[in-house]
Amino acid sequence: MRKLLLTSMASIFLSVALVTPAFAGFKDVDGNASYNWAKPSIDVMNERGVLTGYPDGTFRPAMSVTKAQFTVMVYRLFPLLHHPDPQAISGVPENHWASKEFSELYSTTWPIYAADEQDFNSDLEYAYKPDKQMTRWEVMMTLDALFTRMDGLNFDLLSAPEVSNQLSAIKDIPVTKYASYDAYEQKNLPLSLMSPKMDMTGNNTDTDWATELDYSKASALYRFVKHGIITPNSNGYFYPNKPVSRAEIVTILNRMLTVVGEDYAYIGDKEEEALSGSYLRPGGENGFGGTLQSNAIYETIVLAESPEWAKHPGTKLEHVRIRIQSNYPMDVFVTINGETTKYTYEQFSNNSTITLSARGAGFIDVEGKARFPEQLDEDGYYPVMIFVGDPDFDYSEYYDEWLFE
Repeated sequence: MRKLLLTSMASIFLSVALVTPAFAGFKDVDGNASYNWAKPSIDVMNERGVLTGYPDGTFRPAMSVTKAQFTVMVYRLFPLLHHPDPQAISGVPENHWASKEFSELYSTTWPIYAADEQDFNSDLEYAYKPDKQMTRWEVMMTLDALFTRMDGLNFDLLSAPEVSNQLSAIKDIPVTKYASYDAYEQKNLPLSLMSPKMDMTGNNTDTDWATELDYSKASALYRFVKHGIITPNSNGYFYPNKPVSRAEIVTILNRMLTVVGEDYAYIGDKEEEALSGSYLRPGGENGFGGTLQSNAIYETIVLAESPEWAKHPGTKLEHVRIRIQSNYPMDVFVTINGETTKYTYEQFSNNSTITLSARGAGFIDVEGKARFPEQLDEDGYYPVMIFVGDPDFDYSEYYDEWLFE
């Protein structure tokens, strides 16, 4: 009985049966000038049923938010983000009132990235603490883990010193610089995305992030600040360790909704595989290959948008050209929008190319198969390269002979 009572008490923070109607307002927000900045977001999230009020007509905007409450809010706001085949999440009991939301939401990413306790130095140990109060930094990094495909600002175009310089105006997130990676490594620091600090190595002319996690933290901070989702105040203080309040969290989520859109969704295994393949943009060509002892050469080619600095930003290839280099008969199978077509070795003879329509496709699968695999000698050398590119790209100077010499 006591467990049931506690479960009900936990869920009351998010949903109350006798709430004030969505547009009736809240007596501790309406007319309270100190929450004018949050009122539009409070109204939007209340209307959507993401975070509602209490039976006494209050919203309690200053109350802190737990990981479970935050998780359920994101779960309600982005229903397309739910994983269809969820896994158990470490630290969240099956009988926890938010276990369903935890399992379906954090299965869409590598769960350690959004965990409350994590140390990438200790065999990737991690745990979730559903009833832990969330800080502003933890909210940012958890959202960053869940929304890995956030469009917009291209962090990769900036060098580490440039990013460090842009973030230097934030006074309360330390960036420690070490003279060398060896000097950093001697500290044997725990590695966690949830720690609001970053490390760099090198001198003034050659500086970089100490680890990939430092890169990830800098990237998240840069993008969330630039997008205006979570920002420092006018004096440059981000308050990373401050518990996030109900007023803050609805504002953050409302801004997140504006940036990523309502149709942000879990993209599934096939598309995940595509996103880990080779990116192809207009004006370029990608090549992949190996030897045919394994019988097949395979790659997924993602048709990516031109970056914002390109001649035609935002455009994607509607046609692709395929060519091969192989001294052994092989056929090429191309799958576009679920339809597979076979192209023979002879069609690629004398440096010939084949141009295909890829209109409306997010990616294409290209596979080269040995025509007579039973004739392949295990000790033989059967190199092959397959190239997929923009039909307007001049590949003549990139014709690689070294593989076949």
